[in-house]
Amino acid sequence: TLYVGVLPGLQVMVLAAAVALLLPSIYKSTATILIEEQDIPADFVMTTVTGYAEQRIQSTQQRIMSSSKLMEIVKRFNLYPEYMERWTTEQLINKMREDIRLELISVDTIDRRTGRPTAATIAFTLSYEGRDEPMKIQKVVDFLTSLFLEESIKERKQKAEETSMFLEGELDKANEDLDKIE
Repeated sequence: TLYVGVLPGLQVMVLAAAVALLLPSIYKSTATILIEEQDIPADFVMTTVTGYAEQRIQSTQQRIMSSSKLMEIVKRFNLYPEYMERWTTEQLINKMREDIRLELISVDTIDRRTGRPTAATIAFTLSYEGRDEPMKIQKVVDFLTSLFLEESIKERKQKAEETSMFLEGELDKANEDLDKIE
């Protein structure tokens, strides 16, 4: 009776070990990016500065996940060498898109404008998984993260310029009103 339970268990363990050794290793690297709040009060320049984090992340993701950027990454890091000769550029890019994951991290909070409970995105994780050596996978995530941060800086610079123009316009209006009153 001892062999009835031990033998099948041993067979399952040997089979599981064989499968684990024969399957190729897949590595995954993940970066977490924290979303900072704007420094200018939202009530002050609501129409120019505010926007939902999810929308900004999605638009940034679309720019970074463009075919040309992804193909640049594939070539730069020599990704998918086993498919390079057999697959089309479109297939390589689709494979790259499948291997990249972006997940939003949200918390429950109170909306300052309405006072109602809402979910706010405070960060997101960006990950890439592949069969290459672990350091290469990490370098790909580092590169993707730097692209996201560069896009964020460009967007912030543009928003700052728009805000500055808005405030200058408001100052001009206030000066005109003051001149009229005088």
